[in-house]
Amino acid sequence: MSRFYEVKKRDGAARIGRLLLKGEGREMQTPLLLDIESLSSGGGEDKMEVIGVESPLFTELSKEETWNAPRGTVILPEIHPLSAKLKAASPLFVDFFVLAFASSMLHTPEDFVRRVIDARRRIPPDVALWVPAIATVENAALLAYMGVDIIDDANAVMKGYEGIYQLEECELRVDDMTDLPCNCPVCSSLSIEEMRARSAKERAELLAKHNRLILEREVKKIREYIRAGILREYVEMRVRSSSFLTAVLRFLDTESEYFERRTPVARKHVMKVNTMESLRRIEVKRFASRVLDRYRPPSTQILVILPCSAKKPYSMSQSHRRFITAIGDYRGNIHELILTSPLGTVPRELELVYPAAFYDIPVTGYWDAEERAWVASCLRAYLDRNRDNYDVVVAHLRGAYKEICATVAEELGMEVIYTCEENEKEYTKEALERLRSRIAAFCGAKRRLSRLEMGARIFKAMADYQFGLGTGDELVKRGERVTLTGKYPHFRLVSTEGVLARIAPEYGLITLTTKGARRIEKFTPYIVEIGDFVPKGSILAPGVVNAGEEIRENDEVIFRGDKAFGVGRAKMSGWEMVESERGVAVNVREVRALKTVDCD
Repeated sequence: MSRFYEVKKRDGAARIGRLLLKGEGREMQTPLLLDIESLSSGGGEDKMEVIGVESPLFTELSKEETWNAPRGTVILPEIHPLSAKLKAASPLFVDFFVLAFASSMLHTPEDFVRRVIDARRRIPPDVALWVPAIATVENAALLAYMGVDIIDDANAVMKGYEGIYQLEECELRVDDMTDLPCNCPVCSSLSIEEMRARSAKERAELLAKHNRLILEREVKKIREYIRAGILREYVEMRVRSSSFLTAVLRFLDTESEYFERRTPVARKHVMKVNTMESLRRIEVKRFASRVLDRYRPPSTQILVILPCSAKKPYSMSQSHRRFITAIGDYRGNIHELILTSPLGTVPRELELVYPAAFYDIPVTGYWDAEERAWVASCLRAYLDRNRDNYDVVVAHLRGAYKEICATVAEELGMEVIYTCEENEKEYTKEALERLRSRIAAFCGAKRRLSRLEMGARIFKAMADYQFGLGTGDELVKRGERVTLTGKYPHFRLVSTEGVLARIAPEYGLITLTTKGARRIEKFTPYIVEIGDFVPKGSILAPGVVNAGEEIRENDEVIFRGDKAFGVGRAKMSGWEMVESERGVAVNVREVRALKTVDCD
């Protein structure tokens, strides 16, 4: 339990937090860079107390009492004989934990990942983690991405005294340099010759100051990237300067369970897919998994596989408008599936969800082996699961798309009709006419897809994707008279009861009203049980009694208690709501106070 630390913003495992320090209630933000010299001297504003397991005061940490300044204790390696004390005393009432002997983690990338991830798993979610004496400009972003909240300048200072000049991409010996490639106050105030002319002590102090200044600048940048939700993109760029850090990121991407529990279900910004590591992002894996587990295609005769487009959502692109025009008279008999990297397969009904409508990838026409293998695995899994739903599969593809589809079809023993000739672009007049005529031959009678029918498909599919398979049928009941208002993609689903749900394209989610929530509450795990109160504005973590394990940040959730029922957006994962003592759990959008007689 923490008293002086509170997480305010998350970006996966990375967090922006508020740490209150001793003296006039001074507030610092995490990721936080501590001044080791100030701490060791007992001066300065960063007054924090670290109580080790060997200290007589350690047993006091297990007592729920009032403490007057941030305090923490040390997490010891598993082999240390005192490590049992930490487990025996849990839970501890502290604001942060310190990962001891952190420098020993730097021998292998795998050990580095294991030690930090294990530490983060062992401590409460609303308590900070300090990894001392290893931070550099190169690795600071990766440390924050892993879940480290506090670092220090010990490494920067020590390197300075060793004559090492640190840069964002590497370290250089100042004796080998011909210039100072930095505009910090140190480097802009003297030349390399003037620095070399200083005494050994003065030069060491100047180098240490420079190293700390650029580390401080890096930490400020990291906070902004977390706030913007783009730390992963920055980490992918940053690790390229080091084979060790690149290996660390690849090992981190095998920790799917750890990051999935902490990664938002939706974001407002575009996900940039610029490296092979981007294929392993949780957002990509989660989408592919949900298409298989939480999506069922409408009953149609024909599956049409189409290529993706640069513009999102696909149906608003010029190429897809041409596809839709070509097949428009028969679209009621067709199900459209978009083949794309890195997401694999995107059903037309899910083109608005995150990240399907929120990714950008370099388009070169070249697909490497890993990219082909991933997309092929997604298509193979989709066709294998849903092959009985279709009588005919038509692929309007060329190039790598067509090759991938042909390989998968051969493996599954499926016949696929291709409508693009060799080296023919999909949107040419000839290709589109061939697509239309082939579909017309299979369909026979024309059947257009009405706006209402398409809207109902979208709401059903998005509800299943967000809240679990089957919730779509509860939200949009078979045979019920509903209407669709608003212009695509800002649709609203309306029944005789009123508005049930809306599409929020800025997040790629549907948002429920309390009327819509009542329809699905018995069929979804996205429920937050709250205490005996009517929330106003936000629900804080202490007010949460229980929450669904599936809930992730930015999920649409239903909350209920003895006095209130409502809907809102999760600001932390469900497991964090239960385990945390501080922080906003749910931003309330709509709430209805309940009468006593309404309580179940």
